[in-house]
Amino acid sequence: MDQKEENENVIGLLPLDLQHLSKNALRLLATDPGVDPVLLERILVLEKDDPETVRCLIRNPALSDSAFDPVLEELSEELRREVDLRQKSIALYEEAALPSTKRVKAKEEFKETDGKKSMQARIQQLTMGDKLAYALKGPKEARAILVRDPNREIALTVIKNPKITDGEVEFFASSTNVCEEVHREIGKNREWCKKYSILRALVFNPKTPAGISLEKLPYMKDKDLQFLCKSKNVPNAVSGGAKRLLAKKRKKQH
Repeated sequence: MDQKEENENVIGLLPLDLQHLSKNALRLLATDPGVDPVLLERILVLEKDDPETVRCLIRNPALSDSAFDPVLEELSEELRREVDLRQKSIALYEEAALPSTKRVKAKEEFKETDGKKSMQARIQQLTMGDKLAYALKGPKEARAILVRDPNREIALTVIKNPKITDGEVEFFASSTNVCEEVHREIGKNREWCKKYSILRALVFNPKTPAGISLEKLPYMKDKDLQFLCKSKNVPNAVSGGAKRLLAKKRKKQH
């Protein structure tokens, strides 16, 4: 196995670039006691000005009290008080914590059996943090699985993966098995929507939010507008919009 293949097949050991994650994704990580404490400390430093994220970290038993020391003076008085009281409340969350020794052992066992399991099975074993890392940096096979993850933050992170291809984007745009936020994000991307195949996939997909499809109708070819007028698979708003647009075009021609 060459270095590239090895890098793509080792799951759960990828570094996570926090700068590319949304606020909601960062908060999900901040609440997960299975996330590496080093990563939690990075989130604390990065998001110290966001009270909601800081509160998630205060309630996370995986983060030590000392981790708050470097940012304590920059927190509000209310948050500093919550940090002081966290020792009393942390017991409520201790059962959810995964001890570091068990995390190491789990990752070692994971690596040993990694090659014997399907990608789907391997991904199911990942923590939230590892899923987000793999969504952002993993290979094509993983992206196809993670884009359908029920957690929308993981699905949306796949769209930010720098390795993603136009072919994948077209497939996601046409898929009815991904959340509508994925279709919405594709629709917002001007570069992707310059490609007619992606544009068409979005508009013809009944799961695409109607507002996105209606916005793209003026860029559709006449033959596709004619098809949309008669289609029973797209929302009524889209087929109706296609009819109005065609009628307007025909009026201009006469």
